[in-house]
Amino acid sequence: MAIAQSELKFYKPATVNNTGTNGGRMSTQAIAPMAMNNVWPDVAQAERAAGSIIYRKIFFKVDNASNLALIGPRIWVFEPTPGDDRVLIFSGTQTDTQATKSETRFYGCGRLDVDVAAGAGSIDVNVEDASDAIFQNGDLVHITNKVGINAPSGTSQFLMVDSVSWNGNKATLTFAIGESLLDNYTAAQGTKVASVLTPADIVASWEAWVGSTVAGTFNGTAPSTPPSTIVPVVDSIGAIYQTWTLTFTSPTTFTCTGDTVGGVTGGSIGSDFAPVNPVFNRPYFTLPMAGWGGTWVAGEVLTFRTLPAAVPTWWKRIVPPNAASTAADMVVVAISGASA
Repeated sequence: MAIAQSELKFYKPATVNNTGTNGGRMSTQAIAPMAMNNVWPDVAQAERAAGSIIYRKIFFKVDNASNLALIGPRIWVFEPTPGDDRVLIFSGTQTDTQATKSETRFYGCGRLDVDVAAGAGSIDVNVEDASDAIFQNGDLVHITNKVGINAPSGTSQFLMVDSVSWNGNKATLTFAIGESLLDNYTAAQGTKVASVLTPADIVASWEAWVGSTVAGTFNGTAPSTPPSTIVPVVDSIGAIYQTWTLTFTSPTTFTCTGDTVGGVTGGSIGSDFAPVNPVFNRPYFTLPMAGWGGTWVAGEVLTFRTLPAAVPTWWKRIVPPNAASTAADMVVVAISGASA
């Protein structure tokens, strides 16, 4: 069964403020879509006069009970804000904070400068500030005249860009060989053109498998070798970014501790081990009973890391000095992908 739109959710990070500690790991708090101030606070008059830059870290999570991967995900700013401010997005890591983030590449949205016809191999796009460099050679871009992401009327298309040239705040995007517009687009329609962030497939996973034992095995090999057949099953809903340490208390039983959540229910090699995330009532992961082998001894350990079915992004809101007041300012960030 395919991933449903309702299973694509936004989550806040562990810390939300305007200091260097802002960000960090994904929290368990989902962000209500289309709710007022769900990402940023209002811009006060003094802030509009002086200008400001505020960052927010947002995780796109796939809350799918069947652990399906979102294949070929695409994330983009659907349209520029109606106010004088602008919003850029860029890649984050599972743990970075405002103090440690890396702003190496921004993605954003502009508007079509002049009308173009189907078959065109290039377009001109007006952006709010060329220094943001939201369009670059080799980009995937999204063009649309739809008034909303799910609007029934209008057209849209993804295209690969071969080269970008700039004239002030106008970017000329030349499409890659074999790429051209399938429909007509006009500037009067408010046609939107966005650069698209393309992260890896979004799926819960595991890594950093390390064991310390004399004669114990998992998946038929010493645990210094990551298992390849009988592997941890990481739950899309319950998984978090966490390093887990299993410490044997006897040849058959062990405790389990997470690097931030602390101790969870221990287990035995005689049954599947699936400690439950109490927030979602779903397992963080499952270690199949069939994987255990050899002879384990009290005090020996096995560690690995789980990663959630979520991609971390940073959103940067720039309010220029003396920005005009806007009562209904908002930004729409879209995500799409395929599933099996």
